[in-house]
Amino acid sequence: MLKSYMKIFFKILFLLLLSLNTAHTVEPQMAILYNIITNDMQEYKIGNTKFVCSPYGVMSIDEMYRISKPDSTCAKSIIKFYEKRRDLQYYIYSKIRVQQQYPIVYKNGRCIVNIEGERSLSEILLAEGLALRQPLFKDKEYFSYFYNAQNKARTEKKGLWGENINRDCVASIYRKE
Repeated sequence: MLKSYMKIFFKILFLLLLSLNTAHTVEPQMAILYNIITNDMQEYKIGNTKFVCSPYGVMSIDEMYRISKPDSTCAKSIIKFYEKRRDLQYYIYSKIRVQQQYPIVYKNGRCIVNIEGERSLSEILLAEGLALRQPLFKDKEYFSYFYNAQNKARTEKKGLWGENINRDCVASIYRKE
């Protein structure tokens, strides 16, 4: 009698350990892009579940605008930037398509979405100067990719690096972190 309970106990323990192990894997899942909200917010769908996700490890111009005070120099410079560069306000529309599947990994409350081969949405936003690496970002797997993409935008003076946004917003954001 005791032996049969021990077998059941070990089976349950094994299944529990197996499920915990698979919960920690970072294999991407395929998600369908349901809606593009902004350059840094998209709505995806896996099965019947819809969720909104922002790019991992970066702070976009749109996010800077959302967290800045409405009358601040930062907010005003972002509005001015998008008035000059309307094509960049909707840049992400040229890179991803609604109803298409993308590999997605959820990490630290944000998403890693590969949209151009192995290039992530975060890298693309950084390379276009539409985002900054988060100040305390230390992820060993992505740090060099993000650093190189941001550096490229900075040297080519793309996006926020060619405007006053980097002075008006970036310094205050890095102080907050």
